[in-house]
Amino acid sequence: MQLLGADQIGDAIDRLIEAAAPQRIHVGWATVDLDRAERDLRGATSAPATPDLDEPLLGARARLIGGAGPGSAGDATDIVLLEPSTEGPLAAALARHGEGPLVMYLVGPTEALELVRAGGFLLSRSASGPLGPERLVLVGPRDGPFLLIVTP
Repeated sequence: MQLLGADQIGDAIDRLIEAAAPQRIHVGWATVDLDRAERDLRGATSAPATPDLDEPLLGARARLIGGAGPGSAGDATDIVLLEPSTEGPLAAALARHGEGPLVMYLVGPTEALELVRAGGFLLSRSASGPLGPERLVLVGPRDGPFLLIVTP
């Protein structure tokens, strides 16, 4: 799935995926209404949604659908619905790009952080996100799209 605004970060997504060698990739779907977005997207999955979780690096509330929870055997169809909870990065991305796929979560082993750094990427501080410990890859404009590395 193509991220909105991906053209603004050139080949960073491909380079990051190559460097991190993720075990799973989850799409973050930005919305202004979690309940409506979940109803709209549920046709793609029948797994129950999780309770709302914090996404501190993006200033958002998150809801996982499609079995995307921590430790799940999820696949590329897993979606993390994201709704702004602050006037932070996700709110800015929604204002610029509108609703849709604005975030990519790359889930990998602990060494993924070192591999990403060796690939020339800078990372944010660590935070506890909806899929586990995560870091934002500091690439592209401040208003997205966003790439996050999730490790155990």
